[in-house]
Parts: sequence; structure tokens; C-alpha cells
Amino acid sequence: MKKKIHDFFTRKHMLSSDYEIFHFLNTDISFQYLHNHDFYEFYLYISGDVTYLIEGKSYNLKSGDIILINTKELHRAIINSMKVPYERIVLWINKSFLHGLSTPETDLTQCFENVEKKNVLRADFQIQQNIRTQLSKLLDLENYKGLGKNLLYKAYLLELVIQLNNILINDKSDLDIEIMKSSLIDGIVEYINNHINEEITLNEISKEFYLSKFHLAREFKKYTGTTIHRYIVQKKLIEAKELILKHYPINIVYKQSGFGDYSNFFRAFKNEYGISPKQFYKLLSESDLKK
Repeated sequence: MKKKIHDFFTRKHMLSSDYEIFHFLNTDISFQYLHNHDFYEFYLYISGDVTYLIEGKSYNLKSGDIILINTKELHRAIINSMKVPYERIVLWINKSFLHGLSTPETDLTQCFENVEKKNVLRADFQIQQNIRTQLSKLLDLENYKGLGKNLLYKAYLLELVIQLNNILINDKSDLDIEIMKSSLIDGIVEYINNHINEEITLNEISKEFYLSKFHLAREFKKYTGTTIHRYIVQKKLIEAKELILKHYPINIVYKQSGFGDYSNFFRAFKNEYGISPKQFYKLLSESDLKK
């Protein structure tokens, strides 16, 4: 049966409560902005000329590379050329759903959350084929009419995520993944993450790293593709959404995520996500009632 290719879209939220999977193949694609998701993202790169930017590090991808991104990591694809079609399989997994599949003995979220985890994996050919087989099974479920669909997708996802965790556990060597990074940018990103609940300014970062504001701003934009201010705001909003997902009251959220006042928080949240913090909280509550 001919493989189904999905139409590309820019939607950044899930419609399903458990998982969604897409097979994309593009010969023309618009600029992608730095963003994050409220779910885990698994990405199997098949072809193209693409650099993937994650948290200030740029990865030059090769066919078969596996990308793992958690909910706090800002990322985007940089399309270097469209001479080769940009093909990939993308799997979105709801955080609470994956937690629900885990057991006290086996935490399936480790491949996304462990501090030692890697964003890009380059496995051998056999493992790549095994991963591709599991993804194909999930893709085929879209048109499955037989018995047990509600069980099969859980079985396929379990096998896939267990395999991903085992790849990470058994990975003892660094394969030739070309990474463009800077110890300065790594330090700035770590500083921002460690002070996200405080007011962070370019002046403070400049003093912390003993560099001019101009040099800092230029280097940060070079490696991350965005400004320091924009990056800080996005990180604070990610922290805010994480707190809302834990059912913190809105009047507590904006303070704990480091916004000076509610009006700044409201404006930033609405500009980034298209809805207000209270609307997001309401949508979350309605989603919980449906479960």
C-alpha cells in the first residue's frame, strides 16, 4: 500500500489527548520560528538539507537521525536548501499520557526528561529500521478498521518509547553528529533557566559574563536565531504554562514565572499563544473534565 503523506501545517497544539503522528514531505516550506510545545516531540529525519536548532545548539542532520524534544526546549528547523525534499516522521506524545503508561520500575519519560539525555541520536542502521517499523505501524492505524485499535496504539507506543530509552541507556559513544555550539551561549542559556523566576535583564547578563551588551546580543542571535529578550520572554512563558498545567492560580503564575506585573504577563502570553492565560486555564480544565 502506498504510504500516506500528510499536508504540512503550523499548528502547535494537539487535537488528540494521547498522541498524533504525521509523515511530512515538503519541497517548499516557510520560515519556522523558535517555539516549544506542551507535549513531547519525537522526530525521525528522512531526507533534506536541514539544520535543527535546539536550545542554542545547531545540529546538522543526516538521514535516520532521531530528535527528542521536551516541553521546555525551544527549537526550530532551519531549511538550508529545498533541492532535496524535506521528509520526516513526527510523533507528538501527551506528557500525562506517557506518564500514565509508565510504571514505578520504568519511567518512560526519561528519554525526554533525563538531564543526561541527548536531543539528537544517531543509531545504527538496524535500530533505525526498527524505529521506522514502529512508526509505520502507528501511521497505518490511521486507516485501521479491525479489532483493538484502542489497545494497539498503546502497545506500539510502549515498544517504541522503551526502545528509545534503551538506546540512550546503552549509548556509550559519541557518533559523528556535527554540532555548532558555544560555551558562552550554553552558559547564558543555563543562567536564564536558573533565574527564570526572577527579572532578567541584558545588563545583568552582561555583568555576569563580563562582556559588552553589544557582543552578547550579537553572539546570542548568531547561535539561537533570536534576541536575548525574546528568548527570556519565551522561557518565562514556558514556565508559566508548566505552572498552569499544574493548576496554579493565574495570580500566582505570573509572579513565579518572573513577570513584573500581570499586564506584562497577559500581553506576552496573548501575543505568543493567541489566547489569554485565563482562556488557556479554562481550556485545560475542560480537557481534564473530558478524560
